[in-house]
Amino acid sequence: MDIKQNGISVQDSHEVSKFHRRRSGPASDDELVPLALSSDSDIMDDHTPDSFQTPPDSPPRENGFTDGDSIYKEKISHVTDDAETRCGYGSCRPEVLQNCNNPKCLLMFLCFFCLAQGFVVNGINNVSTTSVERRFQLPSSRVGMISSSYDLSAAILGIFISFMGSGRKKAKWIAWASLTMAVGSFVMALPHFASGKYEWGQDIELTCFKEERTANCEGESYLQNYLYVLILGQLLHGLGGTTLYTVGVSLIDDSVPASSSPMYIGIMYAFATLGPALGYIIGGQLLELYVDFDTVPLSDIDITPEDPRWVGAWWVGFVIASMFFVLAAIPISLFGSELPTAKHVRETRVSQMHDDDGSSITTVIPSETRKLKDFKYLPRQVWQLLQSPPFLFITLAGATEGLTSSGFATFMPKFIQNQFGVTAGWAAMLTGFMAVPGAAGGQFFGGFLCKRLNLKVKGSIRMPIICSALALLASGIMWARCDYKNVSGVTTGYINTSNSALPELTSVCNQECKCHTELYEPVCDSQGLQYFSPCHAGCTTKSSDGKTFIDCACVSPNPLTNQTSVTMGKCVDNCNMLYVFIPFTFISIFLTFMPSPAAVSATLRCVHDSHRTLSLGLKWFIVRLLGTVPGPILFGTIIDSACVLWREKCNERASCWIYDNAQLSRNFFVMILGGKVLSCILFLCAHQLYKPPAEKSVTYEVRTNSVHTGTTIPNNMSHDT
Repeated sequence: MDIKQNGISVQDSHEVSKFHRRRSGPASDDELVPLALSSDSDIMDDHTPDSFQTPPDSPPRENGFTDGDSIYKEKISHVTDDAETRCGYGSCRPEVLQNCNNPKCLLMFLCFFCLAQGFVVNGINNVSTTSVERRFQLPSSRVGMISSSYDLSAAILGIFISFMGSGRKKAKWIAWASLTMAVGSFVMALPHFASGKYEWGQDIELTCFKEERTANCEGESYLQNYLYVLILGQLLHGLGGTTLYTVGVSLIDDSVPASSSPMYIGIMYAFATLGPALGYIIGGQLLELYVDFDTVPLSDIDITPEDPRWVGAWWVGFVIASMFFVLAAIPISLFGSELPTAKHVRETRVSQMHDDDGSSITTVIPSETRKLKDFKYLPRQVWQLLQSPPFLFITLAGATEGLTSSGFATFMPKFIQNQFGVTAGWAAMLTGFMAVPGAAGGQFFGGFLCKRLNLKVKGSIRMPIICSALALLASGIMWARCDYKNVSGVTTGYINTSNSALPELTSVCNQECKCHTELYEPVCDSQGLQYFSPCHAGCTTKSSDGKTFIDCACVSPNPLTNQTSVTMGKCVDNCNMLYVFIPFTFISIFLTFMPSPAAVSATLRCVHDSHRTLSLGLKWFIVRLLGTVPGPILFGTIIDSACVLWREKCNERASCWIYDNAQLSRNFFVMILGGKVLSCILFLCAHQLYKPPAEKSVTYEVRTNSVHTGTTIPNNMSHDT
């Protein structure tokens, strides 16, 4: 009697016949058991030779491979909720809430949380950079500390939270994280209510004043101390944010099959980047409102958003974000210990762990929720992760990307404002217009591409290599700028004076005026020459309209009126480089964020299942410690290094008034170029050092009264896309 099994003939005899069949693909559904319960053999008794056919419940196959998604869909149709996985509080778990007890609804609520997190941390906070500098008299390097404090908090607490939150009840961790961020946003708005009204210099004389001015060096010195209140708010933001992007991502990955996980994560990350875009747009509109609009009548405000002294309503966005976080916490807290689908995802998932030969012993903690005594397992698990070359190099590449992206995102509105001479509000809105289709679209498209191409680990690593190389080409747009060559005392000398070292605002024509740099009130003469203030132009009289100053000793006479006068405002510049900068920056943002879902998927797939949540925590710890923490501080420092004219009060530097645009472009380009080159090299190392799981043999023995048939099936997972 001949039996055909997958094209192999087995003779009926009284002797044991063994044959080997090679298969390059995932394991059959009999092998798809949790890793901790897996076995190298499976005994099948009481089968006749005729019954050794594909069983009726055998999983669907595509091109000879087990279709894990089909297994998942088949099993998920029989899901029944137990008490712990049902939505609700305590014993109150009504049936109507169970309609939302699925991955899609969880994703929707997490997306709203991501939206709010991005809105405040990477949107409102970055938009408010210039206003916070002006309001609290801070240099850019110290303002960069506010952004870095978010990542510092997330880095320090990330490993602790990812370890403790890697058990069940992840949704409760995320709900508390949202409430923590609500408190952080409220704390960041407190300095507005505690610091009093903003003094923009309405009582200071702008014209030439030949008597010595006495500055109040004590009245406003306390303002810089509010920096620490803002840092406290960002520390609370970091505590909530690291929970969202470690425990939250792991919760999504626990609840959907491996092939769908990148798509879900891509959608989640797309909303995370949509948040900053909304922050830039809404925050830009809020900056058009005067900072004290709630207490000062509009009729008493004599400056406009175009004035360098203008400070917008930076604090309103933080109040809005605080309400968003409270709204996000409510539905997330209703989810149970895990989703009903999580159990079946575990049963149908196939390992893609780096160099998995089945012999590695991992530390598995059987408790539902982690306790402090479980910390004894932490060093061993961290060491196991660091021994994985793909994980280590993907993480280091993420750190280099984080260094450049966090620094540039923090100061991009300020960069646009200074390089192209636009208002702070318009610069923020332009940044938002680029971030919406660029970052969000790149995240979504990257996740879609991973699912469409069914990328495994190596394929997921190739995507960042290609995208980083293309983004490197687009980074040359950093050289685009508008140069301001006609600012007296800064870029050019005063008339009728010998060329002296620049910048030098004091000249023969204004040396008796006792001018200062506490206020920046640019004025322009009829020849297109700009001056720092009417005082520096040597003007002694202000016209009745309040917009013109006359009798200016440093100004050339008007050929038509023979009058030496200036008008308030900067000189008009017809530079159009901004319209070149916008599309190329959009392309660069799109390419930078496109591989994010692939990189996260590769991180989750190349480590053991029990280490996935911890791997995200350790990854973000390294990324933040080496990348996003020093990034804003480093970029703030290189911005300050390009300053040519500081605001000085009581012989101390505060914020910068005017920058060297050429040096600023060069500094930004060098930083971005170096980061992209290094990330390409590190991703390439991860790609080359990744080893797919080794072959595992699963032996089947089919016994009858007269037939004993042994089958050895290699489980070869080495094929990758």
